[in-house]
Amino acid sequence: MTVRRDARPDLSPALGKLLYPRSIVILGASDNPAKLGGRPVDYLKRFDFPGRILPVNPGREYVQGLPAFREVEEIPGEIDLAFIMLPAGQAADAVRVCGRRGIRAAIVGASGFAETGPEGAALQEELRVAAAEAGVRILGPNCLGMISLASRAVPTFSSALDEDIELTEGPVAFVSQSGAYGSFVFSEAQHLGIGVSYYLNTGNEADLSAAEMLQALAEDPGVGVLLAYVEGVSDGRRLLETARRARELDKPLILVKAGRSAAGARAAASHTAALATDDAVFDGVARQHGIIRVDGAEAMLDAAQMFATGRRARGRRLTTLSVSGGAGALMADAASASGLEVTAWDKTWQEKMAAAIPRYGSPRNPVDLTGSLISDPGILRRALEVATGHPDTDMIAVMLGTADSCADDLIDAIAAASERSDRPVVVTWTGGSGRPRKRLAELGIPCYPDLGRAAAVLGALASFSLRPAASEPARPAGVPGPGRVPLAASAGGRRQLDEYQSTRLIAAYGIPCAESRTAATVAGAAAAFGDLGGGPVAVKILSDQVGHKSDIGGVRLSLRTPGEVEEAAADLLETGGAGLLETGGAGLLVQAMARGDVELIAGIKRDDSFGPVVVAGLGGVFAEVLGDSQAAAAPVDHGTARRMLTSLRGAGIFSAARGKPAVDLDAAADVIVRLSWLAADRPDIAELDVNPLLLDRETGTVTAADCLAVLDGDGDAT
Repeated sequence: MTVRRDARPDLSPALGKLLYPRSIVILGASDNPAKLGGRPVDYLKRFDFPGRILPVNPGREYVQGLPAFREVEEIPGEIDLAFIMLPAGQAADAVRVCGRRGIRAAIVGASGFAETGPEGAALQEELRVAAAEAGVRILGPNCLGMISLASRAVPTFSSALDEDIELTEGPVAFVSQSGAYGSFVFSEAQHLGIGVSYYLNTGNEADLSAAEMLQALAEDPGVGVLLAYVEGVSDGRRLLETARRARELDKPLILVKAGRSAAGARAAASHTAALATDDAVFDGVARQHGIIRVDGAEAMLDAAQMFATGRRARGRRLTTLSVSGGAGALMADAASASGLEVTAWDKTWQEKMAAAIPRYGSPRNPVDLTGSLISDPGILRRALEVATGHPDTDMIAVMLGTADSCADDLIDAIAAASERSDRPVVVTWTGGSGRPRKRLAELGIPCYPDLGRAAAVLGALASFSLRPAASEPARPAGVPGPGRVPLAASAGGRRQLDEYQSTRLIAAYGIPCAESRTAATVAGAAAAFGDLGGGPVAVKILSDQVGHKSDIGGVRLSLRTPGEVEEAAADLLETGGAGLLETGGAGLLVQAMARGDVELIAGIKRDDSFGPVVVAGLGGVFAEVLGDSQAAAAPVDHGTARRMLTSLRGAGIFSAARGKPAVDLDAAADVIVRLSWLAADRPDIAELDVNPLLLDRETGTVTAADCLAVLDGDGDAT
């Protein structure tokens, strides 16, 4: 991918000076390049920063051979960026000084802030307020700085620059909340030959967040790939805006997020004082907005190698050429697991391939080039000439190993094929000296030591390349506007609605609900049974104090006669009055039994980072046990809602089976869309569950058989 440096993004003045500084002042600069305060000065000198390096040290005339200043105020000329290497207790005052001096961007390196507890959190709040009042945008605190090869600015004390290395500039930008982990990734990227033009550590994010920095970097014409490591998301909606913009620009956002497990979430919170987002929500909104989530540095850098080429896949059809038949079979398995297709070529093209390889090879795909390749490297060149001309090949994988003796010829053949075609080409090279992998990296050809890693990268590339076009959600017909349905929480707090109130709420948004009547007495229940036209019905405890009625025996099902209804009603009312509910008695809900072959759960929640989200999954009384659900930021369009359902692990249950038709997924998706608009319209809804949402195969109907809403706000439920 070509790196453009003829233009810079249109950024705010502060962010422009942070990313492209022409002068950097280091407060707390040390004459000793081994100390934390001395490292930024040493690095800026060693990596030839072309601007002014301005060390501030009241006790020295010179710092590492550069004239030093006693204080910031005595430095002449404009200063773009301050790197504050002072103790935590002095950071806020230093930011105020920067503001008075006209410095609009600062990096705060010290630790000892919110990550340490209440006292540190108070210091961080003081720093945040000081920065806001002084008009200074800050990166950090608890932050090791930034590496910007675009401007040769390396205001950092990261150990990644300790060794004597030649930094490789390229189309990758990397933002990490963790300084140490980010340094490991940056260093490994350099060793792999992956060009990283920007590395920023956001630390505790008292001001600038990872999302805001990614948003700025996405606009840089020299950036083609965005990488991120996050532990918590404090600015979720901005992250989604960034993902949408990156998608418009055809720039992949590849992200590692800690906190999948409860233990990981606790560790993340103690490390950067970031509240770990509910991981299932994060996973869903990431998928919804095209964020490529991977599980660690290895997978992140694997993907960076592939996407840095700038190539895209036209489809999922993979042709594999291997020196080993066994490797070809393994690659076919791995490719299939990654959503790719390794299909046999037709007879005409098999004959063309057969003419290029030994007669005892296999021209079918996977193509077995045989071990003769070692003595005759021309086999690979001829086979690649055929493969790059094959019209039904979208991607090519070449599998080699050891073979250092003929590596140069093999690499030349691969490079020639890559230049000849715009299709993605990857190589797996296992064993040997490692020199071939290094040479391929220098040529910009992705190379991996493992078949599974190569297949995973190609699968991610295909999914990104073939992603559906983004669309703006449209309000469905019959969905009222915001505030049109009067329903709010009780005065002064938060409470749960009963099932009837909850059902009225979703019915107002056009969601089909099982017909029901309320009753306060046994006679009232019998009358409700008549109003519903007879059985079968369910009789349920109706109370805003009970969430899961089946857990307390508060439901009677499939009642078909007035006598059965009266008996069930009497039993439930008596049990409720005897203490089934902690406070007071309960009413009753008489509900027509709804038909359904498949039970879903659908609902909404308010996430601390992403705001309103909609959730869908396999439901029923074992919904929590199954744990098979998908989430998306609300509102959603119909395509997103349908993909939520088809992405469930148990999605096969929706298909036709045992002589019965498939369920109507479009009808189920419509319910999810409508719920998402309810979530977007009503900030007073904290949680809402429809469980079960019944899908009937024969009629194609979708019916909400139970609903529970929990509200936040003031006022009376009406």
